[in-house]
Amino acid sequence: MGVDAIMDRSLLRTLLVYTFALVLMYLLYIILAPFLGALVWAGAIGVITLPLYEKLLHRCQGRELTAAALLTAAVVLAVIIPLVGLIFTLSREAALAYQYLEKATATGFTLDLGNVLQHQALVPWVERIRPLTSSLNLELDAMLLPAVKKGIAAVLNYSTGIVKNFFGFVIKLVLMVITLFFFYKDGANFLERFWPAAVIREGLKVTIIETVKRVLGAVMFGIVLTCLVQGTLGGLGFWVAGLPSPLLFGALMAVCALIPIIGTALIWLPGALYLLMNGQTLQGLLLIAWGIVVVSSIDNIIRPLFISGIARLHILVIVLGVLGGILAFGITGVVAGPVILALAFVFFEESRQEIMVPEGRDSS
Repeated sequence: MGVDAIMDRSLLRTLLVYTFALVLMYLLYIILAPFLGALVWAGAIGVITLPLYEKLLHRCQGRELTAAALLTAAVVLAVIIPLVGLIFTLSREAALAYQYLEKATATGFTLDLGNVLQHQALVPWVERIRPLTSSLNLELDAMLLPAVKKGIAAVLNYSTGIVKNFFGFVIKLVLMVITLFFFYKDGANFLERFWPAAVIREGLKVTIIETVKRVLGAVMFGIVLTCLVQGTLGGLGFWVAGLPSPLLFGALMAVCALIPIIGTALIWLPGALYLLMNGQTLQGLLLIAWGIVVVSSIDNIIRPLFISGIARLHILVIVLGVLGGILAFGITGVVAGPVILALAFVFFEESRQEIMVPEGRDSS
């Protein structure tokens, strides 16, 4: 009975320790959840730029504080400040565009689609669908401008959401910068203390590190390439439509492609509206179609292809990781989703190998 009592007390102690650990992890998640996006992006940027930090550390003769401060400042100047300025600029421009549409609707302005429907390229198609649409009595002139107005209102609400929550936005940015600084400065020391506590064999530890670096690098590389492709296609649309400065607006679309949901529409939609308001109806409608069908949609195709090739993961895994991650975590899911799925496959492979190893054989 004495042995049974000791075993019961040992089991109870173990259960209490695990329960306390789970409760502590849950409370830790609640505290960090509002800042999860900032922490994830800081980690992603840190992992990608870690080789630069190591070179800079060598140049600074091993002074970690100096190297971390210099590289963090470089990231802030090169990435964060331009993005913040762009967001506020686009928010102001969206507000002006919405006010313009408000006035246009109030004065009874309508878009003249008659010339478009009589265009020689569209006449055969109009004749084919006229029997199907004649019974519906659709007034496209009266419907199009309110629909565009609603689209601009959605853009306005999205872009000004950051401005309205300015205080929380600034806190997250500051936290991301601080986290990035300490990632550079203390990241290696933290990992040296973390891995022994994780009780993971050396081979699995190396696999996890290599997988995270490879997938994060692939995700960031895929994001950059996708933005460049979208910016190029958007600039091409501006050039064909006859709008000024297609290179400039293409570059702006490449940057705006980073913004979820709205993305490049922040640039090509006002350009299309400008054409419509100036009587260039066909060019405006074609630019809208180009923006929706090609520019704004192609990222769902080429981004998984870019990421899949470098990450050495099946394209379906990347698609599920990116789309599922966005639905679960927002823009942070673009990074978190593929990494989580990749690590899940790593642990699945580890479990499969342990099952296949004969008993008594050392799997390390």
